[in-house]
Amino acid sequence: MRATWVIPVAALVLLLDSADGSAGQRGKSVDEPSKYVPSVGEIMTKIDLSRSKLWYSVKLGNWTLADYQLEQVKTGFNDVSRHHPDKSNFDFANARKIANSIEEAIVVRSDEQFQQSFARMTAECNDCHRAVGKPFLHVGAPKIPSPYSDKMLEPGAFR
Repeated sequence: MRATWVIPVAALVLLLDSADGSAGQRGKSVDEPSKYVPSVGEIMTKIDLSRSKLWYSVKLGNWTLADYQLEQVKTGFNDVSRHHPDKSNFDFANARKIANSIEEAIVVRSDEQFQQSFARMTAECNDCHRAVGKPFLHVGAPKIPSPYSDKMLEPGAFR
């Protein structure tokens, strides 16, 4: 009876070992680049998640996490441009400028400046969604309570 955990653990180890798709493939290098390209939708979902965490981080005064989440948002903009150059109607130039103003607010830890810049970013997101023919993808400021109630976003919460 004590060994009933062995099979699920072994299955989990095999699953995790093959998560990169290389299990059973002899001679495949771990340094070999992946052929996987995330879809625009996947990248935008990542941007949206980071954008929400950015807002919650500032609300909780965790400026370090806010800075990290802003970098994730900017990386998402770059990922769309890099992986989907055919999407020429996706112009992130203004969004990048707004992201820079959000970064300035984070550096000086100004909640007021952050809220103004975040509102501009939200409007820019919605303008872009309309421009690419997806006006039904409308974003707003996150609401409280947080859907991330299982995450410890307060500064020092992990100690």
